[in-house]
Amino acid sequence: MNLKYKIVFDQLDWISPGDDIRFKCYEHGGFQVRLVEFGKSMVHADWCLKGHFAYIVDGKLEVAFSDHSEVYQPGDAMFIPDGTEHKHRPKVLTDSVTFFTVEESPQAD
Repeated sequence: MNLKYKIVFDQLDWISPGDDIRFKCYEHGGFQVRLVEFGKSMVHADWCLKGHFAYIVDGKLEVAFSDHSEVYQPGDAMFIPDGTEHKHRPKVLTDSVTFFTVEESPQAD
């Protein structure tokens, strides 16, 4: 069977860039879909300026913005636009957090 539109994350390798972060990634047409896991010890030292669409699968995540913070838990979705005015920094509130994200591929820049 030729699955043209289905992303099978179980067939993708985990990528571990360090700092208690790992993800699986599928890229196509200038976008990427990632299954991401952040561990409790993950520290996001710099503000992120990249936009994201995300859906929380498991765990609890706090996202700090320049003027407030929001907490996300399983079943919550988020949309954060690109840009300095939407800068954000995540913090894991549980042992880990798992989420799906859709964003522009770094190769699209």
